[in-house]
Amino acid sequence: MTWYLDVLRVDPENENLRVFSLTELKKATKNFEKERVVDGEDGSVRTFYKASIDDTSSRTKTRISVSVMECVQASLEAIEAWKEEVKSLGEHSHPNIVKFLGYCCEDTKSLLVFEYLHKGTLDHHIYGKNEVLSWATRVKIANGIAQGVAFLHLINNSSLYFELRMHNIMLDEEYNAKLFYIETNKTCLENQWTLGTGLKYMSPECMMTGVFKMDSDVFAFGVILLELFTDSKDGDLLIAHLTALRNEAKKLKNKSLDVRTTPFLFTEIIDPRLEGDYPVNAAMQMGTLIRKCTRKKSHIRPVMQKVLDVLIHIAEIN
Repeated sequence: MTWYLDVLRVDPENENLRVFSLTELKKATKNFEKERVVDGEDGSVRTFYKASIDDTSSRTKTRISVSVMECVQASLEAIEAWKEEVKSLGEHSHPNIVKFLGYCCEDTKSLLVFEYLHKGTLDHHIYGKNEVLSWATRVKIANGIAQGVAFLHLINNSSLYFELRMHNIMLDEEYNAKLFYIETNKTCLENQWTLGTGLKYMSPECMMTGVFKMDSDVFAFGVILLELFTDSKDGDLLIAHLTALRNEAKKLKNKSLDVRTTPFLFTEIIDPRLEGDYPVNAAMQMGTLIRKCTRKKSHIRPVMQKVLDVLIHIAEIN
C-alpha cells in the first residue's frame, strides 16, 4: 500500500517550502518506517524515510517520491533555531544542490522533506564495497560537486563550513552529484571544533585559527577528490597520500621536469579496483589538481571555478 500526502500548506515566509504536519508525515512514511540510516564521518547519524507527495509544479495530478530526514535536536531552543534556519531553504535552485520541498517542526520532531535521490549518499558507494564506480562516473561526480560548490561560493561569497563532507553528497539515478546543503548554524561551530569532527577535511589554517574561508572549502574538496579516486577513508592514510603527492611534485621540480606532463605518483594510489581502466593522462592531471587544491598556503589554491574548469577538461580526455 502507498501512502500519500494530500493537504498543501505553504510557509508564509518562503513560498518554495511546504509545511507538513507530523500526522501527514507519519502516515506517508508508514509510521516512520526506516529506508536507510547513514553514519556520517563526523559521528552524526541520519535516518531517512521514503514518502510520496503531490507534485505541485505539475498541472496534472501526479505524485513524486520524496525523502524525509529526521534532524535530531538537543533542546527546544535548538528546535526553534532550526526552524528559523530551514525557512531559507529552497530560495536558490541549482541542478547540483539537493532540492528541499518542505519541513515539519512539531512537538519534539524536526523533519526535512526533499527530492528523492535513488543512489543515496556518496560515501555509501565509495566505502560500501557494493559496486565499483568507473573512472568516468567518478569524474562526473567530481564535476557535479564542483559545480554545486562554485555556485554556492558565487551566491554566498562565504565558506560552506562543515557542510562539505562525503556524507553530504547525494546521487540521483544517473550519478549526478547534489550537495545536501543547509547553511551551518555558526553558533554550533565552537562545539564541532571541540569535538574534533571532520578533521581530515580541515585545512592547515583552519586547524590553527578555526577560521573558515572559501579557500578552506577548496582544501576540503581536494580531500574529497582524493577519497573519491583512491577509496581511502582513513584520515592518516589520506595525509600520507597528500604528503606523497607533494614530495613527488618537489622531486619533479628539482629535476626541472614538467609536473603537468610527467607521470605522477597519483597513478600508484588510485583505487586498485579500477584495474588500470582509466586514461593515464587524465589521472596525472587529477593528481595535480588534488595537490593544488590541498596546498598548505591557502592563497595559492585555485578558486572553485578554476577547479571546475580543470575537471571539465579532464572529463574530455579519453
